This record gives sequence, C-alpha cells and structure tokens, in this order.
Amino acid sequence: MVLDGDVSALYSNGDFVVWNPKSRGSGGAMMVAASTSAPSTDKPPSLESTLDVVGKAAIGPDGRFRLEMPVDKPRRVYFYVLNAVSPEGFRMAPVKGNAFILEPGELALEMSKRGRFVVTGGTYNDAVYNSWRLSDEYREAEAEQARLYTPVEGETEEAKRERLDLAAEAQSRVLDLETEGRSHLARTHPDPVVRRLTIETTWLSGPWMLDALRGLAELTPDDSWVLERLASAEESAAKRAEERKRFALGANIRDFTAKTLDGDEVNLEDVRRNSQYVLLEFWASWCGPCRVEIPHMKEAYERFRGKGFEIVSFTIDNDRLDWEEASAEEELPWIDLGMGEDAEAPTVYNVTGVPKNYLVASNTGDIVAKDLRGHKLDEKLEELFEVGNTDPATP
Repeated sequence: MVLDGDVSALYSNGDFVVWNPKSRGSGGAMMVAASTSAPSTDKPPSLESTLDVVGKAAIGPDGRFRLEMPVDKPRRVYFYVLNAVSPEGFRMAPVKGNAFILEPGELALEMSKRGRFVVTGGTYNDAVYNSWRLSDEYREAEAEQARLYTPVEGETEEAKRERLDLAAEAQSRVLDLETEGRSHLARTHPDPVVRRLTIETTWLSGPWMLDALRGLAELTPDDSWVLERLASAEESAAKRAEERKRFALGANIRDFTAKTLDGDEVNLEDVRRNSQYVLLEFWASWCGPCRVEIPHMKEAYERFRGKGFEIVSFTIDNDRLDWEEASAEEELPWIDLGMGEDAEAPTVYNVTGVPKNYLVASNTGDIVAKDLRGHKLDEKLEELFEVGNTDPATP
C-alpha cells in the first residue's frame, strides 16, 4: 500500500501513526489504545508505546507525508498524528477515532481545518465510507450542521437556544444519513468483505445490525467472528430492551462505587446525600461529542452548583493515560470517576455508547431526565430549581 497524505490544514510536523485496534474476546474491537500495566507511580508511557503500530511516516514542513507498507488483506485500522507541535510551540493532542481501511493499492488522505479527513483511491474505503460520506446529501447536511453550530455574535440567549435546537436537528440528520448508508451496505452489498468491514467500523448501531449480521452469517457460515458477533448482538438487543424498562423516566437509579484519579473511593449514594440533583455522565477521552459538551456542562455546573446540583462523570476509557490527559486538558471541576467499559458503573447501566447521561432527583433516586445536551440541560435545571434563563438581553 502507498498512502499519500496531506494534513497541512492542521499540521506541519509530527508523525502519522497507523495502529491496529485492540481486539476483544467477543470478536469486537476497541477504538482506544491498548492499556498499560505500568504502576501508577511510574512515569506514564508514551501513547505510541501503548499502540499496536503497523506503520509510521514523518510529516514534512508542507504538511505532507508518504507511507509505504506491505498489506496482505483489507482491514480496519486507526491513525493518530503524534509528536506534533503548534506554530506557538505547544504540543498538539491527537484527534481520536480516525478510522480507515488499510488495503493494497494507492490511497490518498486529505484533512480539513476541522480535522475531518477523507481517504480515496481504495476499493474498500470507497465502498465502506465514501459511498455515503461523499454524497451531495451528506455533505450538504454536514455543512448545515457546521453553520448552525457556529456562534453568532451578539445573539440573545433565546436566539442561541433556537439556533442550537436547529443544530441538533441537523446533527440528527447527519447521523441518520450515516446510519442509512451503513445499514444499506451491511445488509445488501454483494461482497461479504464490505459487509463485514462496514459492521466493524460502525459506531452507530441499531436494530438493523441484527439483520445485517444474520445475512452475513448466511453468506459466511464458517466465519467465527461473524457468529460470535451475532450472538453478542442478540444478547445486547435483549439487554437494551431490559434497559429501556430499568432506566425509563421515573425509574430508580442504580448505585455503584468507583475511584477518582487520586484513588479516592466514591459512592453514588453518598453523593446524593449532599445534593438535590445529580447528573450522571458517561464519557470517554476519544468521544468527540462528549468533549464538545464539557464547556457547556461547566457553565451549568457553575450556575447551579450552589443550589444543590452535582455532576458525577465516569469514563469508559480503558487506558488510564487517556483518562488522565483528557481530565487534565478539560480541567473537570466535578467528581471524575473511572475507568473502563467493563467496570461496575457502565456494566450496571449497560453503557454501549457515549455520551450518555441521567439526571437524578437525589432524595428519591428517581430518573427525572435523560441525555440532556446543551441548553436542554439548562432548561431542565431552570425548571427544577425554578429560576429564569441568563439571557443578558432579558430585563
């Protein structure tokens, strides 16, 4: 494979590093780096040292690189740009969640100022990603989403909330188009390799996944990965049905105990004793929507903390270094717990994706709202604490 890359919109140095996701026994794969067994008192290892690196190329001053490596078959990989320094001399954090299909042939990668990238020239990349992502409909929806999420100078709080409501609708449209594209590929493409790669790279699962896996199992009845993934999907579907009952509005919250980065043990029931409402937030360092939401959550926390509002976040990161770095970068002011998707908290709440949150009435433990984002969190807290909005234009 030959991959010619242009990341000049963001980088003029650093290393383009391609790595394999960490496989799990269930046949799935993790999007995060392999965890390290180094004691917490030791110097943290470099991120690159925790990865299963399969290829690496230096980025030139013009923001370009060329990666050549042998590839025996198409497979899903991830990449980071590591060791990059900004023009001001600051270390640049890697943007996470960048997946593409490693395959024989000549490929090209181009990245925008927003960190969005496209790989072209690969047969499987074109099928798995570009068949829907480069469509006019998807590009128009993305552009509309970006426009609506761009702050407007001088707008009132009311206008901001209206704009963000429209932005949320635009974001849902983008996600719907991705789901439609992936679902169609995974259920109907004549090449079973395309179907499997589509399933492997999908993070927006849904009811269609079971149909896709059942169809793929018929095409490849001897593929143990498919059979294991199908069994897991059927089990997950049953759990989600149970979750809808257990975590419906009005249902009682589930207690758990977890540790902070400093090793202090925190029990959710104890947090409830010292608050009126608790927002339980599940997140991860690599989750873009989670990280984007944090600044607004800080504003809500500052505004309502004195009235009895508390936030408890739990990361499903499996790499402590990722959790440490993200927590430091975001300067989280609330109770920051972890870690791992197989820990007690995400297991109790059957967390299969992030972001996910629950707003809980502390005195009863009842769930009063779920998945509050942006001003929806403000509006709910304003209602519960019986206060008005903070629009500076409002007398």
